[in-house]
Amino acid sequence: MLLVNCKNYTGMSDDAIRGFVDGAGQVARSSGAQIAVAPPQHMLKWLARSDVAILAQHVDSAGAGSTTGYMVPELLKRSGVAGAIINHSEHRIPFDDISDIVPEMRKLEMVSVLCTRTVAETLEYARLEPDYVAIEPPELIGTGRSISTHQPTLISDACGGLAEMGTRTKLLCGAGIVNGQDVRAARGLGAVGVLVASGVVKAAEPASVLEELAGACVGPDA
Repeated sequence: MLLVNCKNYTGMSDDAIRGFVDGAGQVARSSGAQIAVAPPQHMLKWLARSDVAILAQHVDSAGAGSTTGYMVPELLKRSGVAGAIINHSEHRIPFDDISDIVPEMRKLEMVSVLCTRTVAETLEYARLEPDYVAIEPPELIGTGRSISTHQPTLISDACGGLAEMGTRTKLLCGAGIVNGQDVRAARGLGAVGVLVASGVVKAAEPASVLEELAGACVGPDA
């Protein structure tokens, strides 16, 4: 899977983000890659019926009712959102909240992408059986120095640990992923896909970068 986190960058207008999501749908169809996009939160409902899966950038453990201001899984589901990123390095939440959110997402048949920073954390959180764990060393996020090149053992060790556990959870990786070579290296180390952000969203030509990454997601491993 290729998951693009748009974060809250202001360099792309709302219309540009809509165009990007439409383009992602075209790339998914032409390449056969599974692509998901996490747009800024204010655009979730506008984009939820797109041709690619739309994920929230964050979700809370609060339920529907008198819970003002929270991102409620049930209401995201009602809006057509397919799932959510949980515990991103830029929006960490307590383990107790995570342990409530993941089962709720599973009950609602929503995709959960649980972010981790270390191998130990990856294996601990995988016991909750999210759909994906996405290992991202914070020091590489947004640097253009990819995890698959600069910290490859994080990927291989996490994959080995998950295999030993026999969990249903699959591994994504992120931080510094900017080109197809980075993706192929990650897949060669055992990851099933990547989580990207600035390498695509802030690129001079986001569409061409997306095509390259998508092709690497379905092409031969490195």
